[in-house]
Amino acid sequence: MAGTAMEQDYSGHRGRLIYRASSTSDPAMVKKAGAPFDIDGLDEKIIAALRCNGRIATRDLATEVGVKEATVRAHLRRLEDNDIVRVVAMRDLAALGYNCVSAVGIQVRGRPAADVAAELAEMEQVITVAVAIGIHDLEVQLVARDVHELDQLLTGVIAKVRGVDQIFPSVALKVMKYVSEWAPF
Repeated sequence: MAGTAMEQDYSGHRGRLIYRASSTSDPAMVKKAGAPFDIDGLDEKIIAALRCNGRIATRDLATEVGVKEATVRAHLRRLEDNDIVRVVAMRDLAALGYNCVSAVGIQVRGRPAADVAAELAEMEQVITVAVAIGIHDLEVQLVARDVHELDQLLTGVIAKVRGVDQIFPSVALKVMKYVSEWAPF
């Protein structure tokens, strides 16, 4: 399930307020702690309406989906209590001046990959860190305001983290798809 954003001020940063919904390959079933969770047609309508306007009043949402306000409240409570949807604020990277996105593969030596990953995760401009199996021990995504800042981050900061052996950066020239509606793991 996807979520759509509504612009808002958030702690001095321009951000978006969105509802996020999890999904498996079968959109009618969502797993929580190993147990299936049924999403019915009304849930789908509610989530779709919230994608268009995450701040819609429950009364207006009920009118839009054609049910009583109490019914919408019950469905929202059930969806939120089961971690199917949640409201989150997201920073708008472009509005904050981050114009460079880089995927970086990192090979680690002499230190556990998880320890290096934990240290990298503390850095503000590192937006994802994953311990991986494959060519790289870590898969990292980071943002920078420009190429100079990206260079400094890669060579002056990340390369100097104890355990980082080799860095394999790739700079995004044009982002063709970025699905920000999915909640992180």
